[in-house]
Amino acid sequence: MADARIEIAEMALAPLAADECTVRIGAAGVCSSDVARAFAGGAYFYPLVMGHELAGEVVACGDSVPVDLGPGQAVTVFPLLPCFTCEACALGRYAQCRSYDYYGSRRHGGFAEFLNVKAWNLLPLPDGVGIVDGALTEPVSVVVHALDRLGVLIAPTGPLLVLGAGFLGLLAVKVLRQCRPDLAVTVVDRNPAKLALAAADGAATEVLGDEAEWQAFVESNRATFPAVLEAAGVPATFRHALDLCRHGGRVVWMGNVSGDVSLPQALVSQVLRKEIDILGTWNSSYRGRAESDWTRALALMAQGLAPSGLVDVVVGLEELAPLLADLDAHKRRRIHRPRLKAMVRPHG
Repeated sequence: MADARIEIAEMALAPLAADECTVRIGAAGVCSSDVARAFAGGAYFYPLVMGHELAGEVVACGDSVPVDLGPGQAVTVFPLLPCFTCEACALGRYAQCRSYDYYGSRRHGGFAEFLNVKAWNLLPLPDGVGIVDGALTEPVSVVVHALDRLGVLIAPTGPLLVLGAGFLGLLAVKVLRQCRPDLAVTVVDRNPAKLALAAADGAATEVLGDEAEWQAFVESNRATFPAVLEAAGVPATFRHALDLCRHGGRVVWMGNVSGDVSLPQALVSQVLRKEIDILGTWNSSYRGRAESDWTRALALMAQGLAPSGLVDVVVGLEELAPLLADLDAHKRRRIHRPRLKAMVRPHG
C-alpha cells in the first residue's frame, strides 16, 4: 500500500525468527486509522501492508516459541511491540511505550495471507471464539479498558451516558450488557440506524442531529449522569460530556478527537464546582499470558460476547482497495456510504 494507491502484490515472508510464529491470517478488521494511512499520508513508510486487528492460525514456530503455541492453534494478535526498556515498559504499561513498533503501521500487518508475529504478541483463542470475533479482540480490549477507567464494570454507579454510537460505542453497550445487565445505559448519536443497534441491546437512545438538538438535550439533562463515556471523537461532545456529568461524577474521553477542544471559562468553573473526574484512556493493557484487558476481553467472548455481530461488510483482499476508497469518500463527505465495521478475509 502506497499513499492513496492500493495494490495487491506478492511479497516474500522474512525468515522466521526464533521467537516468532507464522500466522495464516483468517480475519483482519478495518480501522479508521487504516483509511488515514492509505489516503492521508498517515503511514510511517510506504509501501505498507496495513491491518492491526487480526487473528488467524499458527502454521509454523521458531525454535524458542513456548510449547503451548504450535501449528493449528487459533490466535489473536496484540499489535504493539514494546521496547521493554523505557519507564512505561518497566511499569508493565506497554501500550504507553516510548519506543514501540506496531504491526500494520510501523511494520507490515494483517492485510495479507501470512504474517510472522512475535510469540509474546499471540494469545490463543478460547474454545468457541471464532476467527472474526478473535480479530476484534483489540477493539474489545480498548472498550474494556475505557469502561474499567470509568469504574462501571463492577461498581454500582447510576445511569451511564455514551456519546457516540460508532463501533466502539456500540461495543461498550454490548460489554456492559454482559458485565452489568442491571446498569441503565443511554446512547446519543445522530444516526438512527446505529442507535437501533444500541436499543436492541437494551440501551435507551436519543437521536441528536444538529447543534440545537444537542443544546436542548444538554439543558434537559445537565449534571444528570454519574458516568459519561465520550466515544464520538468530536470536540463538541468532549465539552458536552462535562455539562452532562453530575456532581462528583466521572468522564472518560475515549474518542480519537478530530480537532482542537476549547473549554469556555464557565464550563471549567462547572468542572471545578462539581469536582468531576476527567480521565483519558489509551489503547488497552496487555501482559502476554498474564491477566490484562486482552485476557478479560477473550474471557467475555468465551462467555458469549460476539463483537462480530457488528460487522456489516466482509471483503477479500481483492475488494479492499474499493472498500477503503469508499470509506475515505464517506469520511470526506463525498458520498454517503456509512459502514459500522468492515472485515477482511484474506483466504476467502
